[in-house]
Amino acid sequence: MNQQTPQKPLIKSAIAIAVTVLGGLGIYAGTSIDEQTLVAANTGAHSTEKNVSHGASAWGANPLMQAPAAHVASLASEKTDATLASDQHPDAPSAPVSVTAEMMAQMELPANFVPNNAEGSTDNAPFSHIHLQAFSSGSTAIELLGNDLNAVAKWYGMSSDGFRQLLLTDSSVHLDRKGRMLHIDAGLDAGTAAGSTMQATATSTVSVTTVVSPFPLDQTFKLHTKPSSTRVLYLNFTGQGSNPAFDLDKLPATYSDAERLMIQKIWQRVIEDYAPFDVDITTEAPAVALGKIGTTILITPQTSSAGGYAYLNSFRTFTAGIASAYCFPNNLANSEKPIAECISHELGHTLGLTHQGANPSTAYYAGQGSGETAWAPIMGVGYYKNLTQWSKGEYANANNKQDAYAIMLKQGLTPNADDHGNTIAFADAMLASSANGLNNLSGNGVIETPGDVDMFSFVAGAGSVTFKVNGSVLGGNLDVSLQLLDSTGKLLASANAADTLSTSISFSLPMQGTYFLSVTGAGKGAPLISGYSNYGSLGRYTISGTSALANSSIAVASIRTSSTGGKGPYSISFDASASALAGGKINAYQWNFGDGTALASTVVAQHTYMKAGVYDAVLKIIDSKGLTTLKGVKITIS
Repeated sequence: MNQQTPQKPLIKSAIAIAVTVLGGLGIYAGTSIDEQTLVAANTGAHSTEKNVSHGASAWGANPLMQAPAAHVASLASEKTDATLASDQHPDAPSAPVSVTAEMMAQMELPANFVPNNAEGSTDNAPFSHIHLQAFSSGSTAIELLGNDLNAVAKWYGMSSDGFRQLLLTDSSVHLDRKGRMLHIDAGLDAGTAAGSTMQATATSTVSVTTVVSPFPLDQTFKLHTKPSSTRVLYLNFTGQGSNPAFDLDKLPATYSDAERLMIQKIWQRVIEDYAPFDVDITTEAPAVALGKIGTTILITPQTSSAGGYAYLNSFRTFTAGIASAYCFPNNLANSEKPIAECISHELGHTLGLTHQGANPSTAYYAGQGSGETAWAPIMGVGYYKNLTQWSKGEYANANNKQDAYAIMLKQGLTPNADDHGNTIAFADAMLASSANGLNNLSGNGVIETPGDVDMFSFVAGAGSVTFKVNGSVLGGNLDVSLQLLDSTGKLLASANAADTLSTSISFSLPMQGTYFLSVTGAGKGAPLISGYSNYGSLGRYTISGTSALANSSIAVASIRTSSTGGKGPYSISFDASASALAGGKINAYQWNFGDGTALASTVVAQHTYMKAGVYDAVLKIIDSKGLTTLKGVKITIS
């Protein structure tokens, strides 16, 4: 098969990081996760040129990779609080990496790049008149900023004292010469990454090493989650300027099958962290950047001991060829999970999130618990725990209680619209097909916000019903909780597996009828001890199940309206006459208009909405078998 990959851009400068416009970037049709049929990855040879410097090894082209070893600080060890010692991995990077001023100078974004303020705006930025002598951190940064400290603190939504404290206590925080803030984050210790902890983590992630990519290998640089979105997070594995392409085999001129599969699995993990959001996570640069909001993260090898870095609040008007975040795979053991964790973490910085550590002195919290439900915050360090989630600091001694979703929303990352109704009146029917005397049921969805409930309906005969709901095999954030309900809303059974993220439920249905399965995100245990709340339990899931076949018809409720909304006061006609039961009849109708007014019991009802709002109007019918069926419609009054 003829393969297409981005062509080699010309090298503009050996020290130009993140400022070279990509030259000759191939443009290809997007491959959307929503549109692709799951197929096994190709096994044929796929060898495509990478971005390398002409006439020089890609591993020696960048000054960052040529820095003397004496100038690269090793990961600092730090004594943790005794209450956290049992959960903090002994080799976790408890203190960020330090790098030389020479190396920092290579990271600087163009002088005219303005990060968003705390509210997501670039208006009246203070950076144009700031000219610091060098990259800086800690007390040096405070001294160099001088009278500009208050303005920069205010820009990032902090008090002056709070900003000073951040600079003095989080050594990952640096200022470039324009006073713009970036985090330079620690990488993995190579010995740790190759040892038992990383192996145990891989084992707990549901047979990670056996996962086959859902896309052909020649689609590796065309992956998209939502091409129609105006928000974009571009995962650039192809190199940029003097920064070489992602490379595992030291063969910089080609992408092997193993490298392509690794890229796809990294992408699959990252998209789970951002599954609830209206954003295109892509391995292909947008063909048209106009109107796009987002950022690029460059995944490129370096010899600095940093795992990656990112400019705070740099999720803004998308500019091709400018990366505001980096991850360095060779400092992440060239391993799938650590690289993916780095990418999500650094992108979190671009969206306004700062580090989540633990008092008194742990810079990055490494999590708690064990096994498949072992948990860590994405903005701490997620290398050593299977389940990583967005967090608001609900664990013991948390030093940062940022509401991650609220911060990211201010920076322009919005949640996706709810894909399924939250109540039985607004439930979506599962797909159903009969085989081997059973009703085979399936569905899928996304839990987009904390507390979101996705409701599904199914018709079943009396007898056993069984469901299993799984999150993503790679890097899923969702701990699933299920409820089985009858047509009156009565709870029949519930399930939330204690030690796995997936969940199963079984029950013997007493009679034929319409039943409902609700899916939501769950927590585990006590967040202050070893568990987590449902705050970060969001993401994709799939449903599979079986039930007994129904042997007769079920009543169908139908609503027809003259309108679904208007400017109040507004009168709407509701008609249930199309509701039917084959071989039977409807005995009773009941309308609840959702605004607290009296119910109506006629087939056709007229109702006037007096106040602005969104209302759930619900029809309840009772058939000649005594069974109840609900149907809802949303009414919007302006």
